[in-house]
Amino acid sequence: MISVDLMGPLPTTKLRNNYILVITCCFSKYCLIFPIKKATADIVTRILEESVFLIHGTPQTILMDNGTQFCGKVADSLFKKYAIPNVHYTPKYTPQVNLVERYNRTIITCISTFVEDDHRSWDMFIPKVQFAINSSVNEVTGFTPAFLVFGRELVPCGTHYTDSVDVDSEVLFLPRDVYVENLGCLSTIFDTVQSRLWQAHIKNTSHYNLRRKFAEFNVGDVVMKRAYFLSNKENLFSKKLAPKFIKAKITAKKSPLVYVLQDMTGKDLGTWHVKDLKSRVLPN
Repeated sequence: MISVDLMGPLPTTKLRNNYILVITCCFSKYCLIFPIKKATADIVTRILEESVFLIHGTPQTILMDNGTQFCGKVADSLFKKYAIPNVHYTPKYTPQVNLVERYNRTIITCISTFVEDDHRSWDMFIPKVQFAINSSVNEVTGFTPAFLVFGRELVPCGTHYTDSVDVDSEVLFLPRDVYVENLGCLSTIFDTVQSRLWQAHIKNTSHYNLRRKFAEFNVGDVVMKRAYFLSNKENLFSKKLAPKFIKAKITAKKSPLVYVLQDMTGKDLGTWHVKDLKSRVLPN
């Protein structure tokens, strides 16, 4: 399972890059970071195919937001080409269900430590940031993402080899015993990581749902949907004075947490998470 997201626009760099495409493995937490010039479906799908599918293999599940880069015909054609069985889109205004959103803040924090006063240079440090994240022990899994992907740790400096052996003019092949032993233990390690991920999921779920009431709706139900407005000074409109909820009707149920809505005039409102819905209060 991989999670995909776009960050930006950021300050235009000397190479004309404006966005960051982040792709993260939900199991190992291994992430790939790509600076791109435009957030178009053609660019995103090309990177997914050439830098992910054809190198790391086709994933079973892809989790993305509902941006036009991911929901259009171009992306849909790519997913059908590789017969990806599960393609999921996060509901509107619910970024927290996408794993990669948690990495975005880390990535931006790392980049900010490099750029200093020249904010146009952020794309120059992407490889270093990616290496640092993938070679750091993840708090949940207890392993580095690189180890879970490659079965070995990434070597940051050549002194790792020269400090332990004598270097001469001949090509030197070091013993691979440690690497082979690691590969033999990966099955047990994967089970451990899976257990830790599940425990973290339970912990986060209990914290997230601490003050939430369980609610489930059916097709045809009329509900109150949370309204998201933007203030418009020219039109004398303030979101603070706008209604907090609007009436809507459920047209499809994707899961107990995700629903497709339309307003009372029949206009499609898209996919929404249950956190933005509440039962309609009937008058006495």
